[in-house]
Amino acid sequence: MNTQTSSSHLADAVERLGASVVGLATRRHGGSGVLWRDGVVVASASSLWRASGVSLVLPDGEQVQGEVRGVDGGTDLAAVTFGSGAMPVAERAVAAAPRVGDFVFAVGREPSGLMQASFGHVGSVAGEWRTWRGGRVDRLIRLDGGLYPGLEGAPVADASGQVLGIATSAFSRHRAVVLPAATVERVLDQLLAHGHVQQGYIGIAAQPVRAALDGATVDGLLVSSVADDGPAAKAGLQVADVIVKVGGQPVGSLDALRELLQVGAQVRVLVARGGHGHELSLEVAQRPSRHCH
Repeated sequence: MNTQTSSSHLADAVERLGASVVGLATRRHGGSGVLWRDGVVVASASSLWRASGVSLVLPDGEQVQGEVRGVDGGTDLAAVTFGSGAMPVAERAVAAAPRVGDFVFAVGREPSGLMQASFGHVGSVAGEWRTWRGGRVDRLIRLDGGLYPGLEGAPVADASGQVLGIATSAFSRHRAVVLPAATVERVLDQLLAHGHVQQGYIGIAAQPVRAALDGATVDGLLVSSVADDGPAAKAGLQVADVIVKVGGQPVGSLDALRELLQVGAQVRVLVARGGHGHELSLEVAQRPSRHCH
């Protein structure tokens, strides 16, 4: 394939993806979004802070009103619904495993309706990670540079135009990251259902420790404080208890605990207390603001 043909194919891919991209006309710096499902745009939460609605600029230049259905600061994702008409849903590469050096491009739309694109490469990849705001992201995909103004929330695609995920600069000062399609799907389901991402809460502060349990040494979480009237306090959990298992699963780290706390679930908690095992039952609550576990 010669350079001219390759360039033409790339321009075609940009144009196809651009047909699914909207601009956000906000009082802030604006941003972009992409039609992820019929009538549902995924955008950047930081572009829509505290907004209940937003004007969406469609590919044909028309402005329509969208309803902000939910935002998740932990992953910087937002869901906006509107009557999408004939706009195509973006093609996604849900199972993609991008490699360092892979070519990628982002497509955004300015509030004026002008489409813009940015081209670059994947700078680094790794496994699952948590943002500094506590959001769980299925795969680290970091770009080799930052984002131009207006590309917050823009889709990032591979050379064929398949969307890898959503661009954000909320978690790194110098390098943008791509929130992968699997993360977007998981968060979007919760935003549409609840308006936020539900996170389990039992009302404790804890830290990893090795402890004695009936003559054996085990990994667990040492409880350093228990919130009054929280699920843990109501179940009888005490300061200095060591949580060893939740629902039969070992909890040697805070991340492991978070994954086992499903809102509304009744779970059995095995603790080491004075070297001996005690089992408690508690109901996981929705995490209130400013609480972690």
